[in-house]
Amino acid sequence: MLLEKNFEPFEILACTKADDRIGGGSCTWTVSGSFDGTAVIAQTAHAVAKDQTVQHANAQSAEPKYTLLTRRAVLLPFHTVIRRISDGRIFRTLSDPDDAKTPKGSHLDLRMHAAEEWKLTGVMI
Repeated sequence: MLLEKNFEPFEILACTKADDRIGGGSCTWTVSGSFDGTAVIAQTAHAVAKDQTVQHANAQSAEPKYTLLTRRAVLLPFHTVIRRISDGRIFRTLSDPDDAKTPKGSHLDLRMHAAEEWKLTGVMI
């Protein structure tokens, strides 16, 4: 399938929390799995217009939203943190994995996840 030719490797990141013994904590991020997919900007016309207005006002642009396309078998629960290998960009899923997938009888083997760019907190291994 043409779309799958654009799939690239991603890693699933997991946070291991550690208590700092003074009321706080830290998070160590490790790789807990991998899959192939593609992340595309999925802004609505309203969001694009809002971003352009913000840019013309010399303000910081709003963060774009993404659609992450994977195969149906890839289940990324709400708030799963992932990293695109090619550029190291970090995303966090914003949807339930059962929200949007092609039917089993379809020739398209796709699942769609809403996602946002995200910044890791804590320490990365």
